[in-house]
Amino acid sequence: MKRIMKWVLAATLISGASVFTSCVDDSIDNPVVPEPGEPAVPEHFINEALMDKTVKPGDDFYMYALGTWFNSHKEGDRGYMESYDAINSNEVEKSLFASDNPLARHLVRNIEAPAPSLSEDVKAVLDYLDIQKPTGIGMLLTEIGKLQDKGLNPIFSKRVDMHMQTHSCQEIVSGGIQTQTADYYLGIKQTDALKSYIKPILTAIDNVADPERTKAEGYEAELEERVSAILAEEQLIYATAHGGGDTSDSDRQGLWNVRDIPEYIEAGSIARSRATRAGGGVKDEVTQETLLEAFHPMAGAIFDESPAFKKYMEQKGGITTVLKTMDNCYDYLRYYAVMSVSNYMKARYVGQSEGAAKSIIVAALKQTSPFLMNKLNADVLRKMGQAGADRCLTMLEKLRTVFRQRIETLDWLSDATRQEALKKLEAMQFFVGMPDNLSEGEFTLDEGNTLVEDALSIIAQNEAIMHNMCGKVEQHVRTIIDYEIDYSELNARYAPDMNCLIILPQFISEGMFPADDEYTQYVAATAFAHEMTHGFDANGAKYDERGYLRNWWSSESKAKFEAKQQEMIALYNRMEAYPGQPADGEKTLTENMADYGGMTLAYSLFKQKKIDEGLQGAALDYACQEFFLHYAKLWLRYPTLAQKKSLYLTDVHSIPQNRVNVIVTLFDDWYRLFNVTDGKLYLAPEKRVKIW
Repeated sequence: MKRIMKWVLAATLISGASVFTSCVDDSIDNPVVPEPGEPAVPEHFINEALMDKTVKPGDDFYMYALGTWFNSHKEGDRGYMESYDAINSNEVEKSLFASDNPLARHLVRNIEAPAPSLSEDVKAVLDYLDIQKPTGIGMLLTEIGKLQDKGLNPIFSKRVDMHMQTHSCQEIVSGGIQTQTADYYLGIKQTDALKSYIKPILTAIDNVADPERTKAEGYEAELEERVSAILAEEQLIYATAHGGGDTSDSDRQGLWNVRDIPEYIEAGSIARSRATRAGGGVKDEVTQETLLEAFHPMAGAIFDESPAFKKYMEQKGGITTVLKTMDNCYDYLRYYAVMSVSNYMKARYVGQSEGAAKSIIVAALKQTSPFLMNKLNADVLRKMGQAGADRCLTMLEKLRTVFRQRIETLDWLSDATRQEALKKLEAMQFFVGMPDNLSEGEFTLDEGNTLVEDALSIIAQNEAIMHNMCGKVEQHVRTIIDYEIDYSELNARYAPDMNCLIILPQFISEGMFPADDEYTQYVAATAFAHEMTHGFDANGAKYDERGYLRNWWSSESKAKFEAKQQEMIALYNRMEAYPGQPADGEKTLTENMADYGGMTLAYSLFKQKKIDEGLQGAALDYACQEFFLHYAKLWLRYPTLAQKKSLYLTDVHSIPQNRVNVIVTLFDDWYRLFNVTDGKLYLAPEKRVKIW
């Protein structure tokens, strides 16, 4: 079988890459004054049906390139990439439901089976997990440990982390990880909506476990107090994870990347065993001191250095207030367990179409165990990405060559920092498409299970497989990708702690990366180069070539780099996220920097290719104009006002319009090609930020 995924070490460069010999800066920004009377923009474009030439490019290039499409479509239209995502995701889902794999057939039967009542599903959760009411801190920790054994992580999470360079495994105890639902509602600042979600879960638990309680006088008032206590814990976890409420990636490093502190990597298994945690002699009182004692891995270990963990334990209204009684702890453990599998409770989907309910459940399965779903969908995903895998890999190596040239000629980097940057770029690994064989790990499901019981079993088996992975370090990076990433997403990713770039099958499918349309190919390359640039954005630049959190910057270069980041923040702050709401350039900084880098590398590569083909003058200009127009098309989407408001609060990416309108203004060629000499978007040459 032809190998679809290329596991390529960064040092292995394809032959012929050295043809890119001209200075990249010259090839991008070589202003050529159009001949007198020669139109700067030809009358006809490949994308002319999308364009609105009544809009001045310097006022709104996005609408200039796409305005006719917007005028003929409704708010909420998926646009370009999301339409392909919907088509391909539907193919993956159809494949699952048509599969003859016994595990797939079992899951499909339960997805399509009549819905149990909410009470039946809640009872199944409580019976399976057998959560006991704690009578003291020792028993509380025992109950937490029982849930962690089954893959659920309430209040505090325990996970096995591995490091690609040392191949060491360590058990880490960190701040509690909330479910996606709580994260979403708090992200859009809808605390009332989250309360309305928590309340029926507690009520359903009471109806199953203690029906007399629901009939007692004062139950509603008591229930409101319990809901408020759980809400306070979710808010505390969210605020800790997001730096006080922000959702930017950089604010999360203190909590979720503690494994990257090099001096602790060799520590081995750093957390105490559950038996020690449960019977460690701590007092039967929930205080900050007893919890720190119970969860403290070892003297001088990672959490002593974790600002997020300290904040979680010490901030005002902290955990000792939230979990002030064992009743509250008991409530939270059971609520968390039910909420973790609530997407599998089909009684919640009454009134929705059968197709919509199926899609939600399949999406939940991908989140619960991407590895299982990758295995079940592997054939259709391999086929989807097969044709584009080799072309994508070739493109990535060419982009790496262009990036290397740019780093070598940047005048704001010190020589020492330049060498470190080049070393990191050369060490970057590329993972494209699907592997021939996924990592080891098998799942079994009992024939008599309901869908909720299947979900609980899958979560528990996932946990066990992750623990067993520690002995299989020879394919460590691939194993992490196989287990943690849903291959069916239309997505590409960069992992700073492994210094690797991952292009998933949908992104190299024929629609997104077509063999016979080089404009679309090279515009897709802006997304590939976007991920490559994440290794050198405001957050990625904190990691070295091995994936360690290490400062490899000279003080002078770092100061210049941070000054450029502030310039980039200011450029986006002058835009709007939606009418009346200024964009947040700081929150979206890393993604904006990656957009800039992606466009810089891909446009340079495209233009040089056209020059090498012999294009010059008007013909070269025409090709470059088409590139900018196709770049706008890549981000074609028509979000509603409500969607824009939600994206502003929860998304670290800029809205599609800003992803285009700001980026193009940083290229001298754009001004010349579209005769932009003024307008709302116009930037004076000295204001056009140049980074990589």
